[in-house]
Amino acid sequence: MKSFTVPFDFEPPALRRIGLAVERVNGVNLAQGLCLLPVPEPVIEGAHTAMLAGHNRYTLAQGIIELREALASRLQRFNRLACSADSLIITAGSTGAFEIVCEAMLAPGDEVVTFTPFYPYHRNTLKRRGATIKFVELAGDQWTFSAEALDRAITPRTKFILLTNPGNPTGKVFSRAELEQIAEIAKKRDVLVVSDEVYEYLTYDGREHISVATLPGMAERTLTMGSYSKTFAVTGWRIGYLLPPAQLHDTLKIINDQMFICAPAPLQHGVAHGIQVLPESFYSGQRVKYSHKRATLTDALMAAGLNPVVPQGAYYIVAATSQRYPGRTSGEVAQLLVDQIGVAGVPASDFLGPQVEHDPERSTFLRFSFSVPDDALEDASRRLRRL
Repeated sequence: MKSFTVPFDFEPPALRRIGLAVERVNGVNLAQGLCLLPVPEPVIEGAHTAMLAGHNRYTLAQGIIELREALASRLQRFNRLACSADSLIITAGSTGAFEIVCEAMLAPGDEVVTFTPFYPYHRNTLKRRGATIKFVELAGDQWTFSAEALDRAITPRTKFILLTNPGNPTGKVFSRAELEQIAEIAKKRDVLVVSDEVYEYLTYDGREHISVATLPGMAERTLTMGSYSKTFAVTGWRIGYLLPPAQLHDTLKIINDQMFICAPAPLQHGVAHGIQVLPESFYSGQRVKYSHKRATLTDALMAAGLNPVVPQGAYYIVAATSQRYPGRTSGEVAQLLVDQIGVAGVPASDFLGPQVEHDPERSTFLRFSFSVPDDALEDASRRLRRL
């Protein structure tokens, strides 16, 4: 058989390997953000009713009107985004949204500027498109960035700034002042912003989620991506959305049709029903629930001698391991925790760009997810305290 060479080079995320390793020892997987909490009943009921009613075939590539109308209303109220049902595209999760954005906008040699630590699936998608990635470091426990460094990273070949807000793995929630800096640079340098906002409802300690597209002059140069995978704990359903500028909408809709045809039909109905009937207290209750989980895991990591950075949003905690395991790489520490106590975290190597991957202050952290049921989190906490 003829041999083939894959035209891009990357390793699968270490979280897959670590997840399999912890399963073999019957441990607790805090590596992958599976979101193992219960799915809201109205969401399940909506999907089940849709299946029985025969909504099991292709939908419009743009998505069913019921979901687009419900989502537009929700985005107007919570995110303060100017949108309508016709301006939205329902996608195969936010991953699908990013795929069609990159398909439409990138050619080999184009550049994308993003922040590090980063979400590895974003990086790998960009590498598959042949894009050059410019990294801007998020520094310190507050994950701050230099506006000057962001501006310097942009060149005439830059197609967009990629933003994840709230961040994965950092839990970083960009403030209004920080978003204004990003917006001003984007406008000055005439580049777009692609904003992944899948954790929009999970912000803590009174922080506000702000969609960058709501800032002056940014609606026409921002592509906002989101998903109900985390909000409704349906990570396997792959129901996301994309709100692009009007001039890009039709092109992206056609590409979505060519790449995915449509998101799963009855599951679109389930998410639509959930958005329509779940009260505002559901969303605020999620923040309270996750705040308690954050505190439980933070305390356990501190007791274990792993120095956690308390996240501002999302459902991950980054914890430094260098003081407890000097000289060890994050990959080695991740395997040690599986072997010693049966708890899985993701090593830093999954999330770091070339500037910081050899920095001992930045390359020795693990990311832990607290999107698990309370009994699993308590089990993991007991195991960590045994260290």
